[in-house]
Amino acid sequence: MSAYMPAFIWLLSHMACLMIAKRRGVKNTTLRTMSAVLLGPFAIPLVLAAKPQKLARV
Repeated sequence: MSAYMPAFIWLLSHMACLMIAKRRGVKNTTLRTMSAVLLGPFAIPLVLAAKPQKLARV
């Protein structure tokens, strides 16, 4: 069971990263998704530092 813990933490951090990006309005690109997958918990500060997407007013 302990062998699955790093994968579980990695998965939770990836989901948290995507939720933070969605809530802040950061555009979801392939590069950002891959960084979340590859960097795991270390990708969360990168998402927090990303500039939110400007919303076009109609």
